[in-house]
Amino acid sequence: MGATTSNDGGFAALESRVQSNPFRQIDPAKPVWIFGAGSFAQDLARAMRARGIEVAGFVETVPGKTSALGLDVVDWKTLASREKQAQLALGMFNHRHSFDKVVRIPVEAGFQVPLMPWELYEQFGDQLGWRYWLGRRDVLTRNLARLARTAEGFADEISRQVLFRTCAFRLGLDLDYSSHVSEGSQYFNEITLPVLAGRSIVYLDCGAYNGDTYIDLQSRPGVRCSQAFLLEPDPANFSELVSRVSTLHSSAICLPLAAAETYSILTFSSDGTSSAIGANGDVHIAAVAVDELLPGGTVDLIKMDVEGAEARVLRGARQTILRNRPVLAVSLYHNPQDLWELPELLSDLCRDYRFYIRQHCFNSFELVLYAVPEWR
Repeated sequence: MGATTSNDGGFAALESRVQSNPFRQIDPAKPVWIFGAGSFAQDLARAMRARGIEVAGFVETVPGKTSALGLDVVDWKTLASREKQAQLALGMFNHRHSFDKVVRIPVEAGFQVPLMPWELYEQFGDQLGWRYWLGRRDVLTRNLARLARTAEGFADEISRQVLFRTCAFRLGLDLDYSSHVSEGSQYFNEITLPVLAGRSIVYLDCGAYNGDTYIDLQSRPGVRCSQAFLLEPDPANFSELVSRVSTLHSSAICLPLAAAETYSILTFSSDGTSSAIGANGDVHIAAVAVDELLPGGTVDLIKMDVEGAEARVLRGARQTILRNRPVLAVSLYHNPQDLWELPELLSDLCRDYRFYIRQHCFNSFELVLYAVPEWR
């Protein structure tokens, strides 16, 4: 089912559509087979077991292992021979494989559509904890009016469509949208490049990972980066960042810091691409506000991908943004409420800006909010 309108009536209509499309639930009286055997699938199995639900095993199209958590990992043919009417749960939650294509696999093997991650989170969210944009359905439905106002504040219809269909998708109403990817590159595209072209710019990367975004920026014709500040708190990522940037002979400064609202020492879970601040972290890191890092400094482009801390980082960059009016590219998929809270925060902070959003990976991952000053 596709969602095709993003006006206020469209958002308002989502609530009635939700009421007429209730989520399915795991039947606790029947064993569950989980499609997938990776980290999310195993966390899901633990959550089910904690609720007293029997997990029979895992199923993969081409099993990469024979067991996980002491349970069998089988292929679809084996599962069909064991339990043709198996109760299935989708244990995949990432940006690599679009859900609309993934669910065809069990259907073509003769099974029912598995329960989807948003349905499962409704039932097991307390056990699963933070999972990027996953949240209980009413988190979105209670805020549909705010989402409609957010959509009206965007500069183009594409952005309004992206926001509306993202909401419909996450509410289980628009599975086709899972395979949508916006035209143009992430961060450097038809929204940002015209503003940056032909200028010598200062770039700030909050969440620089291994330097991939900075290297992409350096390769863009017509954009000259005279200075860059690259913040990356994960030790392994920082080591790779320094190694890669050193080959460019650039003036970039790599800093083993997290961006935050104010200076502090935080506990950090180091996990490569999805590292995040957390009470159960394994590394202690220094965090600093952008206003403290660059007091009185110049910056023309700020990118933020800070695993859910974007609102705090923006508040800690308030004076820098007001003083410099930089182009902003802010990740919008780490928390359910980011869809409306981050645009609201930026609309108060960035007067006379144009706002856009684009989705750069499957399943509403890598959703980015772009803010471009009018007068540049």
